[in-house]
Amino acid sequence: MDTENIFLKHSQWADSDGETGEKLEIEKVDMSKLDVTGMNLSCSLIVESNVNNSILSNNDMSDCYFLSTSFDETDFSESILSKTVFDYASLKHSILKKCTGIKASFDDADLSYADLSGSDLRRASFRRANLSHTNFSGVDLTSASLDGALLYGTSFKGAKGMDEVSAQYIFVGTEENPIRLEGDDTHKWLKEQE
Repeated sequence: MDTENIFLKHSQWADSDGETGEKLEIEKVDMSKLDVTGMNLSCSLIVESNVNNSILSNNDMSDCYFLSTSFDETDFSESILSKTVFDYASLKHSILKKCTGIKASFDDADLSYADLSGSDLRRASFRRANLSHTNFSGVDLTSASLDGALLYGTSFKGAKGMDEVSAQYIFVGTEENPIRLEGDDTHKWLKEQE
C-alpha cells in the first residue's frame, strides 16, 4: 500500500469537496511510522489499524473516525481534531499539544502518559477513558465530560473550565489503590486540580 499517495489523494478529495482525489477509508491496516504533516485529512476513516510512532502534526483531522485504532507515541501537535471520534483508540505517550479538539470523542480510549497541554478541548468527551499521568496543563476543558475516567497522576495545572466539566464519577488515587469519587466529591476534586 502506497500510504503517502492515499493521504495525498484524500487531501485533494477534502480540498475539492469530493471533486478530485479519493476519500481515505482504511480498516485493519498496519501503517506505523507515518510522516504526514500539513494536510487536509478531514472526514477520513481509519478503523482498527496501527498508526503507532507516526508524525501527524499540523493537519486538519476534523470529523474523522478513528475507532479502535492505535496511535501510541504519535505526534498530533497543532492539528485540528474537532468532532473526531477516537473511541476505544490507544494514544499512549502520544503528543496532542496545542490541538483544537472541540467536541472530539475519546470515550473508552487509553491516553495514559499523553501530552495534551495547551489544547482547546471544549465539549470533548473522555467517558471511561484512561487518563493516567496525562498532561492537561493549560487545556480548555469547558463543558468536557470526564464521566468514569481514570485520573491517576493526571495533571490539570492551569486548565480552564474545570468548574464546567461534567462527571458523575471518576477514579483517582493510584492504579494499585483506586478511589472512586462521586457527585459533589468529583467536582470538588476537579476544582482543586486547577
